[in-house]
Amino acid sequence: MRQIGIVREITDGHALVEVSRKSACEGCHANAEGSCSACISFGSKSVISKADNSIGAAVGDRVVLESASGTVIFYAAAVFLFPLILGVIGYFVGALFRGEAAPYIGAVAGFVIAFIVVALTLNRYAEKHNAVRITEILPKTGVSC
Repeated sequence: MRQIGIVREITDGHALVEVSRKSACEGCHANAEGSCSACISFGSKSVISKADNSIGAAVGDRVVLESASGTVIFYAAAVFLFPLILGVIGYFVGALFRGEAAPYIGAVAGFVIAFIVVALTLNRYAEKHNAVRITEILPKTGVSC
């Protein structure tokens, strides 16, 4: 996966890079009117990402960031599939108990537990394995006098 961002800070061989978030409503006609619920709820249009800066980018440089497609797919599967699977397991475990609400409570509990586990695990994993790296420094744009 490739994205373009701007280096905001340099620390210990890494760079904090601001990347414009690709929104689901980039082409949404409601976005121009400011009434798209997805755009309003997500708020900020940029994300700060920590990237390996082995090529020596400086603060203010426009850079190309790359991450392996497999890593992106792994994170997506962990965030979307694991909670779903644990929710279904929670439903069936809850069905073993008496009461009409038990399966639904089990499903919600499994879903919530999965998100907590995913958040804690992926944050630790991301700190140890920096999957994003700067591969190219783009030329400065604008007119020089």
